[in-house]
Parts: sequence; structure tokens; C-alpha cells
Amino acid sequence: MLKSFLKMCRIGNIVIAILTLLVGVFISHGKFSPGEIFASSIAFALAIAFGNILNDILDLETDKVNQPKRPLPAGKISLPAAKVAASLCAAFALAAAFLPGNPALLHLEFFAVLLLLLFLYDLFLKKIPLIKNLTVAFLCATPLLRVLLLPEASPHPIYTAIGFAFFFTLSREILKDLEDRDGDLLAGIATFPIACGEGKAKNLALFILLFALISIPLPVALGWMPSTFLFALTPLAPLALWIFRAAQKKNYHLAQKLVKLAMVVGLLFLIFC
Repeated sequence: MLKSFLKMCRIGNIVIAILTLLVGVFISHGKFSPGEIFASSIAFALAIAFGNILNDILDLETDKVNQPKRPLPAGKISLPAAKVAASLCAAFALAAAFLPGNPALLHLEFFAVLLLLLFLYDLFLKKIPLIKNLTVAFLCATPLLRVLLLPEASPHPIYTAIGFAFFFTLSREILKDLEDRDGDLLAGIATFPIACGEGKAKNLALFILLFALISIPLPVALGWMPSTFLFALTPLAPLALWIFRAAQKKNYHLAQKLVKLAMVVGLLFLIFC
């Protein structure tokens, strides 16, 4: 059962969020206490788990078509147990405010807003084409927004990281909607590919990805990042070609996984450039 709960939490997404937070702390040169970063890492992990479990609860019927192997539609976790798990994750995310070395009021305010946004997304926003994708892209950038609240944090590298994470995530989310199109159509969910057509959705996802790549020199030109940041294009360019090829072959599952990989690679370059 523990393995099934961890699968519902999307451990991969949690790892990426914590990695994003740590990258942001490193490149911002802001002042922080170990307790503050530890509490924020725990809170992000629990908040993401809350959002994903709630998503699975609300999408149970859709997932029976799109994701039948997930714990809830597969019957590995009961619906009441999932509801209890989601509630506990939200409560403990806020409780992390009281860990030693963490500014409790700031933590409570930030994560209360984040949990509310996750709740609104799962309940309402994910039903609105493209608004759904934009919201997820914003949510994936929230670890970097938390870093901006650190004392003396340098904003320009964080702005670069936010833009990078936002556009790559937005592209990935549209590709993911393309992957789930059949199940969403059956369930009556109006995603962007269903509302505007597969071709337009695919072209938009690839255009956003291309825009993110050609924008990499911009922070260098503005003096926000050193010129070594341009070397990020070395692994990202062939990855992008692979993504384009997979999308053209309608292998959207592979394409969206590769975009996630590209985002991780880009974040790592922010550390080493």
C-alpha cells in the first residue's frame, strides 16, 4: 500500500520541485537557514502530494480510461483512504512552518496560498482549456517564487529560471493533454487539444518549446547570466529535435517525458554555468 501511495504522490514531480528549490537557493545567493530550506522542501513535497492525490480522486472516472494502472482506478487504494491522505498532506505542509529555523508566518502565508491554488486547480481551473496548462506551468515555478522571498536574493538568475521552467512545463502540459486526448474526450473534459484540434495543440506545444530554446541567449544579453549559460543549448538542442520527432510521430508520451528531462538538464546548467 505504501508503494501505491507514493505512486499517487508522483515522487518524480516532488524530486523535480525540490531540485528546483535548491537550484534557486544556490543561484540566488540569498540568506537562508538550513531549517528554512528543510521546511520548504518538506512543505513542497507534501503540497505536491496533496495536489496529485486530490487530482486522482476527482479524475477517477477519467483515469479508468487514460491511466488505468494508477492506484485508485486499479483498486490498490480505496477512495476514503485517498481522501484521508490528501487531508494529512495539506495539514502537515502547513505544520512544517513550525520546524526550527523557519519563519512560521511567511511559510504559512505562502503555502496556504499554494494549497488553495492547487485546490482551485483540481476543482475548477483544470476544466478550462489552456488556463489549465498555464496554471500548472505557474505551479511548477512556485519553488523559485519562494526563493525570491529570501533576504538579499538576487532576482535576475531567478527570473531566468522561472521563465525556463514556465515555458518548458507549459509545452509539456499541452503534450500531456495530447497524450490523454482519447480519455478526456470520452469523459467530456474540454482540454486545449479537444477544443482546438490536435494539429493546433501540437504546433503550439512545439512553438512554445522552440521559443524557450531561442530565448536562452536573452538573459546573457541582458547581463543576468554569464555567457557560459549558452552551453545549455548543447544538450538541449538534440533533445529538442528528439521531442519534435516524437511529437510528429504522435508519440506524445515520449515527447512530454523528454520535455521534463530537458527542463531538469536546463536547471542543472543554471548551477554549473
